[in-house]
Amino acid sequence: MKAIVFEKIQQLSIQEKPIPELTDGDVLIQTQLCGICASDLAALRGDVSDYAPPVVMGHELAGIIVDSRHPDVKIGERVTVNPMLSCGVCSECQNDLDKYCKNIEGIGHDIDGGYAEYMRMPKHGVDTGKLIRVPDSIHPEELLFLEPLGCCLNAMRETLFKDSVAILGAGPIGLILTQLTKQAGLATYIVEPHAHRRAVAETLGADHTFDTSPESVVRLRELTNGGVDTVISATTNNTSAIAFAFEIVRRGGCLNFFGLAPEGEELRINLEEFHYAGHKLMASWAFSRASLEESKQLLIKKALNFEPLLTDRFPIAQGLTAFDNAAAQRGIKTAVHP
Repeated sequence: MKAIVFEKIQQLSIQEKPIPELTDGDVLIQTQLCGICASDLAALRGDVSDYAPPVVMGHELAGIIVDSRHPDVKIGERVTVNPMLSCGVCSECQNDLDKYCKNIEGIGHDIDGGYAEYMRMPKHGVDTGKLIRVPDSIHPEELLFLEPLGCCLNAMRETLFKDSVAILGAGPIGLILTQLTKQAGLATYIVEPHAHRRAVAETLGADHTFDTSPESVVRLRELTNGGVDTVISATTNNTSAIAFAFEIVRRGGCLNFFGLAPEGEELRINLEEFHYAGHKLMASWAFSRASLEESKQLLIKKALNFEPLLTDRFPIAQGLTAFDNAAAQRGIKTAVHP
């Protein structure tokens, strides 16, 4: 089978690999689509360190069971995965905080994932509920968004909201959040440097969109009488994004640094100024089993519009081109397929 292998920082290759062999309790997933995540791009750049190359990346997948050695899993079932394979017994796992488990293995991070024609889900993952079965009514083009939507639902639960929110970035995460914040009745403002992404945000209900110019800061602050109640940064949290977030939030407002940050990036705060500004600072990441279940139910109900998000598809054999396309932000979401 063909697979996209993360060999080391700045080195990705297309390889011919054996179809994974199964042992008792394992299942084999034939990949239909797998979305390229910003975390994979960051790992390739060397900005994040929670990957163990060489590894087949890919964790936002839609697939179908083609072989099963597990008594509870049937061939033909449509599936995706919870990519955090945790121990299932520690206090974090028992409280649906799997992402803090000390024995976690990530699909597409530590063990081979979905940028391949086939992927093995080990018995332990099935036994701990990390194989997510869905009805046939959820199409692969929607199913690959189940995990990103779960991350956004987690952020929505954790973030403090009042009346208005600014979302930095109109990539897949920013555009999912746009729909969720509008459904929550919030005035939603999108900040995005690329015009084609701002246009999609407008079609999905954003009240106003802005580029990242100083003039946009002035207009946004005027429009919101001094700043938005909440900022969610759904972009790379580098120095300029952090500064922009603080410029557009009102005193006492909430800032959620949702997006990844380059390794070594720091947030420096004058504590006296912070005290009197009254900002609420936080970071949301990943998902819970509960948020993935909620995500599944929203997909079943067709509660969100994913059609404008999946813009570019490449066969696995063109995986390097696919990564270049995603890194250049030419569309919205780039996915690979067999």
